[in-house]
Amino acid sequence: MVKDVERRARSLCAADAERANVPATDIPPLVERLWPVAAREMMGVADPYTLVLPEDIEAREQEYRRLRR
Repeated sequence: MVKDVERRARSLCAADAERANVPATDIPPLVERLWPVAAREMMGVADPYTLVLPEDIEAREQEYRRLRR
């Protein structure tokens, strides 16, 4: 299940970045950094057994919110 969530979260992040006109070369590192935020939103809860969140998740959440504006 976790790999499926990760795959979908990465796809969503990439699509959001494209909509935000992020240059194509900047999208892969952006997705690498932000996919845990999208995964957490998809799952609805932070379950440390299925999704290990980075320590700076709050900062990443703010970055993802700015991206989607």
